[in-house]
Amino acid sequence: MKFLLIDFKNNPTIGYIDYSPENGVDFSDREEFKNIEDVTKNYKEESCILIDELSGDTSFVSVSIKRLLDSDYKITTKNITNAIKTIDSSGKITSHLDRDKYKRLSTPIKIEMKSLKNYFDNFSEWNFENYLKLNNFTYKQYQEVEEGLTLESK
Repeated sequence: MKFLLIDFKNNPTIGYIDYSPENGVDFSDREEFKNIEDVTKNYKEESCILIDELSGDTSFVSVSIKRLLDSDYKITTKNITNAIKTIDSSGKITSHLDRDKYKRLSTPIKIEMKSLKNYFDNFSEWNFENYLKLNNFTYKQYQEVEEGLTLESK
């Protein structure tokens, strides 16, 4: 099966992924695009896979896409490696959280083209966090993510 791939990692590109459970993921040639509106108009697919700088290296992207396409999940999660703390309104640390109980939401993600169009009707540049805020109803079924605001040290 072929799936549309939109890549915001460096220069925005578009291409296809050929996928079968037997052969895995194969990326076709990608071409740059200048205008996301042309993509949402000219491509008739209902959904696509989107990657960006959060997606990681090629081997991680391939494994993540395979898992997304083999499951009902629409979003990738990663382990958190930094400390997680809660803070009060004055900026004082109130507690240290167990990072093993949390996952970081990441790309690649399965998205509907209509939600991508809606996102770019509201924003001029791709930002994963803004996309999730605008489309949080779509991603309620991701696994192993606790609700609540958390901050990570860098």
